Amino acid sequence: MNINHNVTTKHQLDSKTEDLGLVQQDQTQTNEQHRKLRCALPQDLNIKPLILLDFDGVLFNSAYEAYQVCEYMAKGDAHYRSGVSIDEFMDFRRQLTDAWQFCRLYQKDRVLSDITQLHRIKADQDDWHFSELFFAARAEMIKDNEWPKLMSPYPFFYQLRPLLTRHADHFKILSTRNKASIQRTLEFFEADGIEIYGQEDIRTHGSKLAVAQHNHWLQSDDYVIYIDDMTSHLRPFEAEVDLCLHANWGYDQAHHNSHTQGEAFQIISSAIALAYR
Repeated sequence: MNINHNVTTKHQLDSKTEDLGLVQQDQTQTNEQHRKLRCALPQDLNIKPLILLDFDGVLFNSAYEAYQVCEYMAKGDAHYRSGVSIDEFMDFRRQLTDAWQFCRLYQKDRVLSDITQLHRIKADQDDWHFSELFFAARAEMIKDNEWPKLMSPYPFFYQLRPLLTRHADHFKILSTRNKASIQRTLEFFEADGIEIYGQEDIRTHGSKLAVAQHNHWLQSDDYVIYIDDMTSHLRPFEAEVDLCLHANWGYDQAHHNSHTQGEAFQIISSAIALAYR
């Protein structure tokens, strides 16, 4: 099994041409951006921050990896399309919140004509079967030593990495991606040691919010910050945590309350600093 590292897409180029200088550049804030930073955290309190991090679309641009998994599993299966273009895949990815939904892009007799309606569809047996095949294909691909190179870290990850390694107890990853692939990626990029709650936990408890509730993160004395690029994932947390941050660099559409990579890093690093002042 060979992983295709040679297909260069505009999406990959956009991610890979961002460097750490861009993070510094977008920290030159407008007045509105400064206001968001000042208002985000309580400056007069000693806080114990707990930062819940989404993975795909926040720490890593992993869409190309998911594309490779789908193409690998669909190849040779008469039920599924093969050779889906990366552009079509990315348009669909912007609507997606769970891997089973890729079935509605790949299964030949169930391709959606209006992908904006994806959020209305309830998973059925065919969708869960596709999900099983998807994760089995990823488990096979992950055996390749070159697999982590399919993942593109955002500049936000590189800025955050020193905090992740020094203050791992203040961070948890909460993601719809399976735990093994997150763990493998973090090990490769030298940022392991963080607790990971992935696809398996969400399957068990029903949602990201239910995972947080089960682990009593929302009933603690911690100052809880949750960052995600998908508005649909953030919305249930808005009344439950102290601060929700919408990442404007991921797969969802940005809006006026979204945060740049520089803003998100400043808020999180300030929260950590408040804990140790």
